[in-house]
Amino acid sequence: MNFKHILSVVKKDLRVESRGKETVNFMFLFTFISLLMFNFATDPFSPVLNDVAPGFLWFVFIFAGMLGLSRAFLKEKETGTLQGLSLAPISNDDILYAKIIYNLILMLGIQIIAFPLFIVLFNYNIAGSTLDAFLVLTIGNVGFVVVGSFMSALVMSARSRELVLQIIVLPLLLPVIILIIISLRKVMIDAIPLLSIGEIKLAASYVVIMAVLASLLFDYIMEE
Repeated sequence: MNFKHILSVVKKDLRVESRGKETVNFMFLFTFISLLMFNFATDPFSPVLNDVAPGFLWFVFIFAGMLGLSRAFLKEKETGTLQGLSLAPISNDDILYAKIIYNLILMLGIQIIAFPLFIVLFNYNIAGSTLDAFLVLTIGNVGFVVVGSFMSALVMSARSRELVLQIIVLPLLLPVIILIIISLRKVMIDAIPLLSIGEIKLAASYVVIMAVLASLLFDYIMEE
């Protein structure tokens, strides 16, 4: 692993995104419209909202993130940049980690904006620590980009790639989705401290396992 190479690829991706802003604008637009739509569809003072809010919040991040992940490797393949990266003196692991970091930066950018927006629009009172809730979402987003970035590379040569990506990614993300929703409920509703939540430890373990598998298998994908 060469951090200089990883940083170079991340900078390149951020520079390209800053010129067009297509992906991040689309992700933010989807997030904002989803929050606004559900804000009008629900009563902010309803006790039912208190129960479903953690699941809804995580749902918004999952589907907003899918819009960004679908372009992680597909855009590189379409423009020929991926072939150039494979010929450069950069290891395949560095390319994978750079894509994971780039996607995570996009997700955290959306999270920093959407999380307080959710609290304001829904007049939501978090029973536990707001920082803990933010960290739970961050861990979930790390798991999301690790699995999603690897799967984006796996399907980049398939037909109907964006559709195939969603079909493959969501079942693999199911453990993370369930564990993060449970963890969010425990923080936001039951006021349980983050370090006392067993599900978040399971989610973190799952992320580590998937990151190791992605690193081991990515070389075979690049060879194809």
